Amino acid sequence: MRKDKWAGHPWAALRPAIAGVLLAAASAGAGAAVNLGAYNVKLDETSVSGISSGALMAAQFGVAWSSIVKGVGIVAGGPYGCAQVPKPGSAYTNNLFTGYYYCMNRITAPDIAPLVTLTGTFAADGRIDPVANMARQKVYIYSGYNDGMVKQRTAVDPLANYYANYIAPANIYYKNNQRAGHAMVTDRATHQGCAATASPYLNNCGTDVAGEILNHVYGRLNARAGTPAGQLLEFYQSEFASTSSVSMSSTGRVYVPASCAAGQPCRVHVALHGCTQSHDTLGTQYVAEAGYNEWADTNNMIVLYPQTASRSYDFNGVFQDRNNPEGCWDWWGYNVDYDQNTSGNQNYATKKGAQVKAIRAMLTRLSGGYTGWTPTPAGGFGAPAGLAAQDSTHNRVDLVWTPVNGATGYNVYRGTCSGCAMTKLNATPVAGPSYANSGLGASTTYYYTVKAVDAGSVESAASATVSKATAATPPSCDAYRSNNYTHVDYESYTGEYRANAVCVNCYAYSRGGGSWIGYYNVYDSAPLVRIGSQYYVYGVCN
Repeated sequence: MRKDKWAGHPWAALRPAIAGVLLAAASAGAGAAVNLGAYNVKLDETSVSGISSGALMAAQFGVAWSSIVKGVGIVAGGPYGCAQVPKPGSAYTNNLFTGYYYCMNRITAPDIAPLVTLTGTFAADGRIDPVANMARQKVYIYSGYNDGMVKQRTAVDPLANYYANYIAPANIYYKNNQRAGHAMVTDRATHQGCAATASPYLNNCGTDVAGEILNHVYGRLNARAGTPAGQLLEFYQSEFASTSSVSMSSTGRVYVPASCAAGQPCRVHVALHGCTQSHDTLGTQYVAEAGYNEWADTNNMIVLYPQTASRSYDFNGVFQDRNNPEGCWDWWGYNVDYDQNTSGNQNYATKKGAQVKAIRAMLTRLSGGYTGWTPTPAGGFGAPAGLAAQDSTHNRVDLVWTPVNGATGYNVYRGTCSGCAMTKLNATPVAGPSYANSGLGASTTYYYTVKAVDAGSVESAASATVSKATAATPPSCDAYRSNNYTHVDYESYTGEYRANAVCVNCYAYSRGGGSWIGYYNVYDSAPLVRIGSQYYVYGVCN
């Protein structure tokens, strides 16, 4: 009998619920869907972000279509192409278990070098845009240190290292100092606690991550709306893909502000949900509460919310890796039959990937009313306005400001006290109205000004000075979150057990720490923190 590769995986617990999920899927699209409209959208002003599997797809789309993607936001995602590299001791690539164990949930970080080589290979044969385009992208990365599903140290840190091969540090802001679990992080009071890892995976950590992503990509935006006044429309995704074949819902969602509906110049932000967050599962909760629509409403921005669908038909046979019971985006190759593969299973992360192609086609439709406009800031050349330090970690500060008419770049200056002399931080002018200052000391206040630079290398007057204190150094935390079968099962990729149990459905205890974590089965799950080799305790880090 063929071994069931899903045994012990967190998704195994979903098998009894598949029928219910499909029933929910049938009822979720019961509204009045429309064809996706065409608006006055400039395609190369597009940005994309995502959470979890949506974050991995956002990275894939941003690399594949770097010619049109201005910026990328990654919340709890791993490096591009990581399921392409076998886990130690295995010859298999491009399957869920390579991704799950090698990319997300291991003790040591994967090697980035093969992923950089792979990216170059894809660019050379035209499956992705030239990698030189990525240099202009602004990237915002978020990882909570209690995320035991997509681990900070061994999944998200490698993502930041991957991007560093193509993008200057000033364009990459990495927020990694909050105690968040696995979730899209907001400042919405009705969302669950910051350290939670549970449905609907929307956590209140006091940080508006959607807003920080958009401001980092585009510069200082108008203040968000209290209540969005635009339209949240359901549209037919079946115009853009054979949705049932490629694990996408027959309909998607799009938020259209009144200004964009009226034909004003607009941008598009693509916001990709995570596993178990599609409208088939959550209805409109994610698309309404992730935080993007409030910013879109006041900044001439359409938000495109493509939607996945679950697909489960073969847990034990030769097509196991084509299963997608949680409605994740394809970042390990489950659409192998629809990605135009000619050698191996690699194209899901390229322009040929079925889901990448579908999203790109949606953007083409949205930009169908483009009138030829280009972004032109109001006013004349002068000192940048609106400088703000929108966020800080223990070693970074993220600066944003309003774009200046006639500026070809910006110089950023930093001081260590009010009234002190400022030192220019950049060797060449910064492209775009944001700057991530890294390498800072914890619990220290820094002072900043910015000057615009024109085509003749003439500097403007300085902006107003802003100050920002860095945060305290966060705790070192090695978090794991899985079902108890996986915690107890021998992890061949690490050589460690996380928990002990004497029989199935017996009590399970964390290895070393001896904490009771529930029953040894795929239905009970627990958060664990690794203290040392073969030593785990129940709970999360403070």
